[in-house]
Amino acid sequence: MSLGRLDVLLVRHAEAIAPGTPGWEERDNDRPLTDAGRRTAEELADELEPYVITGVYSSPYRRAIETVEPTAQRRGLRVIVLEDLRERLLTAALRDDWRDHLTASWADPDYALEGTESGRQAQRRGSAVLDLLRVRHPDGGRLLLGSHGNLISLILHALEPGVDADFHLAMPMPAIYHLEHDGRGWRVMGGLHEAVAAPRN
Repeated sequence: MSLGRLDVLLVRHAEAIAPGTPGWEERDNDRPLTDAGRRTAEELADELEPYVITGVYSSPYRRAIETVEPTAQRRGLRVIVLEDLRERLLTAALRDDWRDHLTASWADPDYALEGTESGRQAQRRGSAVLDLLRVRHPDGGRLLLGSHGNLISLILHALEPGVDADFHLAMPMPAIYHLEHDGRGWRVMGGLHEAVAAPRN
């Protein structure tokens, strides 16, 4: 069976309330977007207005859902939550020096603290999401996926080995990366260091 071309717009969430903000320490996954983040989510929807989008998926974390909701709402689409689009758990406590752990995890893809996920494990999880969506959408189309910086960087690294910790730390909020499955495999389209949208067709 011939598969249609599938485009994926992989979006890092917009600016959210900072980790460790009083009142959110025990609800980190529920942190919403800031007012500025909500504005940029609407601007993202404006940017994507000319493009046909056939499905919207998101991490279960509130900041990712709120980033893609405006685009979905304008098209009458439901945001479908995929648990495996969640952010990688790098440390078990916000007080840990996560940058040191991040550097170590990029140097060694199997590095992980007890109870957390290695880079290799998270990369496999993220790549498996892409393959799942390829099966779910055999006729092709264009999907919008809301996710998180570390997981997105690891997904991109699987396709572009030059992606590293510095790339992750420099990633803006939001950021868009265009992936395409042409029936043979996934590839990154456009420039990695800029927000890119899918080709019009």
